[in-house]
Amino acid sequence: MAGITNVDFSEYEITELGIRISPAQKADILKCVGKLEEELTSKTVQKKCGSKVIKTRTKGTGSGTLKFSAYTPQDMLVDMHGMSRKDLKDGIVAYGQSSLHAVACVTAKILNEDGDVKYKAYPNCTITNGLSRTVDNDTEDVSMLELEIAVMPDEHGEGMYEAVETDLQDATAKTKWMEEFSRELVELSA
Repeated sequence: MAGITNVDFSEYEITELGIRISPAQKADILKCVGKLEEELTSKTVQKKCGSKVIKTRTKGTGSGTLKFSAYTPQDMLVDMHGMSRKDLKDGIVAYGQSSLHAVACVTAKILNEDGDVKYKAYPNCTITNGLSRTVDNDTEDVSMLELEIAVMPDEHGEGMYEAVETDLQDATAKTKWMEEFSRELVELSA
């Protein structure tokens, strides 16, 4: 089972979320994250003889959806939503027909109920929802930004990578996962 020794890991808490917007070399790390939801898709093929199903196979597609809520810095929000404009004065951004949402690598540091760590990476993502923010004078809580992200397969057909820290033997992969995740970081050397 690919060096997996930790057989009991229930995802309980997200402590960090990294977002590396192309062509940046390092991710910005968000340390105040409310939640992360993940749904990866699969495709089922059936072999039939008449009306009888005689064989079914299901495999992943490398695609899916992430939803997360977090306090997101203004510059990251602008970059993710393609809001920078060269024809506007300094400090002014816009959202509209010229806003091409960025492609990004999203990483996450997840804990189980015992404080053990799992690393996750979604190397090829883009935001699918437009800007949606709420300002409410009747509340004492500051709202987190909620984003929906399309997960797409990378050049190897993978949409998500994960590793429980105790199973991850490579020290470089552990230290670089959150900020500098890449396929080369997790691939076996030739």
